[in-house]
Amino acid sequence: MCGLVGVVSNSLTFQTNKVFKQLLYMDALRGPHSTGVATDNKDNEVSVYKRALMSSDFLQLDAANTLINSISGSFLMGHNRYATQGSINDDNAHPFTYGNVTLCHNGTLTDQTTLPDHEDFEVDSENIAWAMGLAKEPEEVISKLHGAFALTWYNDHELKFYIVRNSERPMWYAIDKEKSNYYYASERFMLEAALTRNSIKYDIKEVKAGELLTFDMSKTKIELTISTVKLAPKRVIASPSYQSWNIKSYKAANPLSSYNLKIGDEIEFYTHGLPDVVSSKTLGTLLGVSTCKVPMTIKCYAQPNDSIAGYYTGIVQSVINDKGKDILIIREPWLAEIIEGDVNNVGRPEIVDKILSKDAALASTINQRAFR
Repeated sequence: MCGLVGVVSNSLTFQTNKVFKQLLYMDALRGPHSTGVATDNKDNEVSVYKRALMSSDFLQLDAANTLINSISGSFLMGHNRYATQGSINDDNAHPFTYGNVTLCHNGTLTDQTTLPDHEDFEVDSENIAWAMGLAKEPEEVISKLHGAFALTWYNDHELKFYIVRNSERPMWYAIDKEKSNYYYASERFMLEAALTRNSIKYDIKEVKAGELLTFDMSKTKIELTISTVKLAPKRVIASPSYQSWNIKSYKAANPLSSYNLKIGDEIEFYTHGLPDVVSSKTLGTLLGVSTCKVPMTIKCYAQPNDSIAGYYTGIVQSVINDKGKDILIIREPWLAEIIEGDVNNVGRPEIVDKILSKDAALASTINQRAFR
């Protein structure tokens, strides 16, 4: 997971920038590996500063504060990275700029091949920025994104700032009572805490999945329009190579209905990591528990993040029997919001308890130790 925070304003002020810093500081809960900021100036020149540092350390840097405190532009875009693809370094931190587009991404794609020049990019987020810079309309890219995403980006040619998400990642925005400043964050409580702390009266709303928020900054006063864009459908049918692996090599198993599941269901499961990656490079074995309340072995097709432990979600494809043991087959796995060993979970036992309470099998002593 990552975190997105920012402000879009008719005129940035000391107060808007103070709120932004507080949002960026709190957003370390969602991403400790890197922090980055982008803003514009009165000449519409976009500047980016990003480092492989937690936001608390990032905000101690003179270069970061100089950029944030410039108050000569109309937006501040912030990102805190939890690395799921690509190395942890300054280059892989967000935002990314290509052409007229500067973009931040929260999420993990499950199929990057739908994007142009995908083989040239280690980080899927950077590939999205590249694609958005090439596109004539945002929907050209959004409709091709498979996996989890929330995006914020600025197009310095159009003078427009955009926000969009799908159902796998959160996003909230707040409008002050004067309707001159718009604040956004991945989590509602961040907005409530920062705005209340600064005595700002506001209305808060959730960005709905498939809504595209467009802030037109080419006029004297920002105009916000909300439209609906096409999202890529979730994939359920396996590829031919996967089907040949699945069907011919294994005996018939108990039906999915016996596990209270059906093809296309989205499930959540826990794994200590993915140690048993097989030689085909497209199959991995996840030893975990599904939310069907039955301990099972879960085999994953086209898995990402092949060394990260934690909670994953995936789409049910089938169930097979291997050596007398039923094995659930899922597609398109991606990390859920709570990750084993994630320092962001320290001091947040209520979130851990909520997830563990979904299934008694998940609330084992071992699993709880992993999160405390």
